[in-house]
This record gives sequence, structure tokens and C-alpha cells, in this order.
Amino acid sequence: MPGEEENLISKKEVLSQTGISYGQLYRWKRKGLIPEEWFIRRSTFTGQETFFPRDKIIPRIEQIKRMKEEHPLDDLAELITRKVDEKLEVAFSRLRDLGWLDERLLGICGIQREEERVPMADAFCLGIVRRLQGTARKEELELVKRTLEEAGAGELIPRVREEGLQLYLLRKQIAAGGLSAQISAVVIAPAGALFDPELEVIKAVDLRVVLDEIKLGFGASEVRTLRKRLREEAERLKKQELKRLKEEMHKEEG
Repeated sequence: MPGEEENLISKKEVLSQTGISYGQLYRWKRKGLIPEEWFIRRSTFTGQETFFPRDKIIPRIEQIKRMKEEHPLDDLAELITRKVDEKLEVAFSRLRDLGWLDERLLGICGIQREEERVPMADAFCLGIVRRLQGTARKEELELVKRTLEEAGAGELIPRVREEGLQLYLLRKQIAAGGLSAQISAVVIAPAGALFDPELEVIKAVDLRVVLDEIKLGFGASEVRTLRKRLREEAERLKKQELKRLKEEMHKEEG
């Protein structure tokens, strides 16, 4: 990803800027609130030091600090690590709290200000396009929206954490007959995906970061709804497994 190496921040700087302790940082890591892969070891003139992606670690820590006043850390960890039902809706007020309300971006994702609750798929779209704002052209943002629709939230959202998916905005300059033009493409693929050398990676958006930010932004009502659905899903899977075991026992007895 362009500029990734230059956009690292040291552990010392992270602790200084956020005001958290060494112990808090690693406790949140153990609970899964901060991904293991964000802890990047690098050799320096003083030895081995730990660095982090600046544009991910600082917002994540600040969000955890805000949310831990409303929810226990274990609840936040469950939100982050468990799959989220794509049918879950997000309160519009939560998008406001996240600072995501931009009229142009709301329009691209098909979100109306009159809505009290927003489908997860639309909130996911908004979280992505806002990260491309200032880099992508309007038609490219609309291409992102169409790509997400084509992928289908029901299939895409559950895969984000498992596959480490990123959304790549690509551009390619083509020339023929004395004329030149630039084409854009949007690709959803795992981190580290390889592309045609003539394609320029304009921006890569970590979809897990977007999804985690939405989940950490849930209010108490969303947390209760999510917990209920997780319990129902666990109970459904338990019943399926019991049914399967009974069928196997009957076969053996027969």
C-alpha cells in the first residue's frame, strides 16, 4: 500500500498521544480489540521497536476509550470478534457520533437524513467511501457503491474478518492512436493482493477496520439486539449439532 511504511507510529508515541498505559495497550490486544497484525516489529538504531499503522491505531484507541465508559471491555471484545448479522440496523444518531454525516456521501450510499435507523450494508458503504473522500472522484465513489451492491452485503460482511479483505481503488492510464485516457477499477481482495504493474493502487481500505468502527459505535440498544441474535444463532447451531448426533446414533444402532 502506498506510503504505508512512512505512516507508522512508534509505541512510545501512541502511548503519549492517547494517554493510555502500556498495560492497557496489551490488555486490549489480548482481548482482540486491537489486531495482532497492527503490532509491527522494526529494527532501529536502539534495537527492536514496535510500530503501528498511524491511521488505524489512534482512531481505534480513542474509540475504545469512549466506548468503555458505556460498555464493559468484554462486551466490546465480543462485538469486535464475533460475526455481525448484516440485517442489523445502526441508529442514525450513531453515524452522527462517528462524524460520518456528509451530505454527498450519504447520497452516494442511498442514506436519507429522515431515517432513524440505517441498514448495516449502507453504514458499511458510508464507512468505506468516507475513507476515500479527497482521493477518489465522484464517479469512483459511485463505482465503490455499485461494487459493494454487486458483492452483496449478506455474503461480503461475514467474509471481511475471516479473509482480511480490503477494497482497492485502482487507476490505469491507457493510450492509443495519439489519445490517452484513465480508467478506474474497484477490487475487493485480501490484503497484499497483486495487480497488473500498470495499475496504480490509489487507495486500499481495510474493510475490517471499517466494520469494527461501526460495531464499536453501537449504542446500548444495538448491543442488546446483537447479543440476542448471537444467542439465537448459538442455540440454532447447538440444535443442529444435537440433531446430527442423534441421526448418527440411530444409524449406528440400525
